[in-house]
Amino acid sequence: MPPGSRQNYWDKLTTASVAVDCFLPTGVVIQLDEVRIEAPLSEIKNRLWREASTYPLFNLLTDAGKNASNYSFLCVNQRGKQEELVDESRPLNEVKPFRPLLKLIHRKGDNEEKLLNSTIGNLIGKSLHEFDQMQNQEVDDFRRKYRKFVEKLASNRRQLSWIGRAMYAYPPEIETTPLPLHIEENLSDDRRFLMNVAIKNNRASIKDMHAFSLPADAYPDEVIVLVLDKRGKIMGVPDLDKPVDYVLKIVGRESYLLGNYPLLQYTYIRTCIAKGVRPMLSLVLRASLQVEVDVTGFCTSTQRAAPPPLPQKPLSANLSLWNIQTHVRIKVVSAANVNAGDLMKPEGGSNPMWNEYLDFDLDVCNIPRMARLCLVIYSIYVDRRRTRNKRRKLRQGELQLFAWPVPETMADQLNPVGTVVSNIDTVTSVSLYLEFQRYSNAVVYPSFDTVAELAAQHINANIFGNAEQSQLEKLKQIVNREPLAPIFEQEKDLVWERRIDVREHFPHALAKLLCCVKWNSRQDVAMMQILLQTWPKLESEQALELLDYTFADQAVLKYESYLDCELAEFLLRRALNNQHFGHALYWLLRAEMENPEVSVRFGLMLEAYCRGAPAHMKSLQRQAQALSKMKSVTELLQLIDRDRRERGLAAMKELLRQKTYQGALSKLSSPLDPSFKLRNLKLVFFLRVLLVSSFPHGPVLVASASDESQQEFKKNAGNVDQCKYMDSKMRPLYLVFENTDELGDLVRIIFKNGDDLRQDMLTLQLIRIMDRIWQNEGLDLGMIPYGCLSTGSNVGMIEVVYQAETLAKLQRRRGGVTAAFSRDSIWVWLQEYHATEESLTDAVERFTLSCVGYCVATYVLGVGDRHSDNIMVKNTGQLFHIDFGHILGNFKRKFGVQRERVPFVLSDQFVHVITMASEKGRETSQFNHLCREAFLIIRRKGALLINLFVMMLSAGLPELRSLDDIGYLRKTLRLDLSEEEAVRDFQKKFEAAINNSWKTSMNWFAHNVKRDNP
Repeated sequence: MPPGSRQNYWDKLTTASVAVDCFLPTGVVIQLDEVRIEAPLSEIKNRLWREASTYPLFNLLTDAGKNASNYSFLCVNQRGKQEELVDESRPLNEVKPFRPLLKLIHRKGDNEEKLLNSTIGNLIGKSLHEFDQMQNQEVDDFRRKYRKFVEKLASNRRQLSWIGRAMYAYPPEIETTPLPLHIEENLSDDRRFLMNVAIKNNRASIKDMHAFSLPADAYPDEVIVLVLDKRGKIMGVPDLDKPVDYVLKIVGRESYLLGNYPLLQYTYIRTCIAKGVRPMLSLVLRASLQVEVDVTGFCTSTQRAAPPPLPQKPLSANLSLWNIQTHVRIKVVSAANVNAGDLMKPEGGSNPMWNEYLDFDLDVCNIPRMARLCLVIYSIYVDRRRTRNKRRKLRQGELQLFAWPVPETMADQLNPVGTVVSNIDTVTSVSLYLEFQRYSNAVVYPSFDTVAELAAQHINANIFGNAEQSQLEKLKQIVNREPLAPIFEQEKDLVWERRIDVREHFPHALAKLLCCVKWNSRQDVAMMQILLQTWPKLESEQALELLDYTFADQAVLKYESYLDCELAEFLLRRALNNQHFGHALYWLLRAEMENPEVSVRFGLMLEAYCRGAPAHMKSLQRQAQALSKMKSVTELLQLIDRDRRERGLAAMKELLRQKTYQGALSKLSSPLDPSFKLRNLKLVFFLRVLLVSSFPHGPVLVASASDESQQEFKKNAGNVDQCKYMDSKMRPLYLVFENTDELGDLVRIIFKNGDDLRQDMLTLQLIRIMDRIWQNEGLDLGMIPYGCLSTGSNVGMIEVVYQAETLAKLQRRRGGVTAAFSRDSIWVWLQEYHATEESLTDAVERFTLSCVGYCVATYVLGVGDRHSDNIMVKNTGQLFHIDFGHILGNFKRKFGVQRERVPFVLSDQFVHVITMASEKGRETSQFNHLCREAFLIIRRKGALLINLFVMMLSAGLPELRSLDDIGYLRKTLRLDLSEEEAVRDFQKKFEAAINNSWKTSMNWFAHNVKRDNP
């Protein structure tokens, strides 16, 4: 059976216990009946040891004083690989062997090192033995080099001062831009603001909030002095504590005002002032911060070292690439495992022989250093391979490549963007046998000094002359085009000829200049390399354009041609000096580990990170265990019929009450935001277990409320559904956690199993960037780009925006499915929360501003499938969108007809709220003006948005696979028009949305009918 079609035994299991077959070293097989799937391996081994003592040959197991601790289990994992189970605290249903078969083996080697390797393997989703078994010199060299690299970084970090180590573990979010005008306006006339600080009375366990009026240029240490002075006055005695022993903590988070920055440079403080709320802090002892660095797993390791690299020939024995004047010629020898239908069946069967040459119109001396060879056996398989090996030597002689399958959407084209790593499935994948030209010595790329010498020989002095004004105008017109606009050959020649002027006048256009280089000319490439040495430093958003697949020399990690690259080193350095950055990097890489094209590269990066951050690794291990338990709960719920919700809810809560689940789902950092520490689940009532046999896949554990829980129900009637699951197909969990900070709010998370959240992550990130762009321009639209994290294949988490309702729910309260035509449903709901005219006016203003932001954002990004169940409103008045499964103009169709016929969602209900506060005409005009302003601000950053989408082309998102998909973004931004023309075009779209708002109501009505009649 092919690997992709294996049935996961544990995912289909509906019982709480299994029979486990255990193979002993003596040849005896013992079956352990009714082993709890939650049982840790240590419990299973102890039970097996007792059973084995009653069987023959047990004395051989105890020879020379051996006992159970001298043995460990071996299993075949879900990837078909043998895995030694060193960590015996793991439960059986977390290990998930391919089948419930365990082999007892004698434990050998350094147990501590094996345990560390096992833990890292579990964290990265790939056993480290698989790296050893690859027998790949590049992989071995990477592991050796980067282990030393991360150990050195960790050693340096341990030697930092207390504040340095604290800022690694709890890095503060700092704003480096000047204070925006809209935040400045929220300060008092004398530039002061109010802050609440919790002060704990030593004679009681209660913390009281006290307000402090602070100047805008105050520093955290000044606040600490004020707070200690206040505490002394409260207690009636002078406070003798030293201010240096304390830090300020953000209430509800493990986040601190560390560092010597003015208060208004801390992101949290700025955000609070922008929202018009007081910052909430508490005073804590520095000693309470966990900044100690765990040294386990570092230089004391006794891991078997990879074999030393083969000695390289002295440089004098190498040939320079530039001295080879022949054309590139490659012999295609044969292929293996070519499986095709009868119409495409190769003449040689599944192992065709060709022995034919590919001749290229390119001299060997002109091969760029980052060149790739892309091969396709039409129309099934593809492979990309570097023309040089990891030591940047030209490949020679025979080479076997294991190819990757081509997605159907790419079957008719080459894909040079893909991975250069060979397919790890060497058994069933197609393989190609090539033969490169052979030379008497290794062929290497010339040294930088040689490159500089060649560049000096070919530089034309005319390029340093002053350009004519007409040439500068033409250059400006070319380099300021949007990133995907074509540059014609004559224009390329002009840009290249005037490259010094580009450096002096338009340095931001470096990417445009690189596109004009003749990469098949070593002279031009050499001159460009030298010119880069004097190029001005680019702004970060300008440099992003250099990170797409076009420039493989400095590419995104997926596009890099070599495992050992500067980008990998840069990312690891940043991650090991900032734990929050490391947290984000870990989950971004971990989410892609089931993609075999990147699993080796990302797995190596994750291994290196874990070895460099052993203390953080323990936190990540807790998070991974919690996610595994959440996934198990959803798998159970997906077996229960939708109309049996009460039984499903009881089963879920009973499962969550089990000891192993409570242990895994408590005392951990939130994967969504590591600054939130989760104490435990908020489970309100107790349950008793029942066994119900009416489910389609056999009996499962469910529960009903006991008398005690009924009393708890009445006591906490408003909190009964704190933890629940939602009715959609994949049964997402709605989980509520208590905050470890007694003053903090509850933490609410939605866990999804079965939905790809990567596109939601991308869309929300772009909305977050848009919000930052607007904020920097003094336009605060109150956007809510809630947290979203993909943690694996179709698995992830979403932040719950508290005290918000979907429009569908508001409409149902106003009259069922026909309420889609009711104009006042939102207005009436807001009135319930805002009794005074001032409060209601503020809510309407927040609604209007957020409506502006989301109208423009969803229009520019082409967000589709907008209906009343994925648009929400907070009780503060802010509107926001959720569920971004369709973007870039991929609107839903019904019977071939596009359902969404307006450019963005602007319903009668929205207009009603916007116009209720004052005269209709004035408010509509103001709303229109704000929409145009917000659109123009984003349009001026159009190149940034396009570059971000281009960088995501390799992510494999369903609606972002080619440059054509980004065409919608270019269409909405209208970068081909002048600003005045673009505004007029946007105004037409705005008027169309206003005039056709009834169509939005009709779509919502149809959605309500379909939802209520599944």
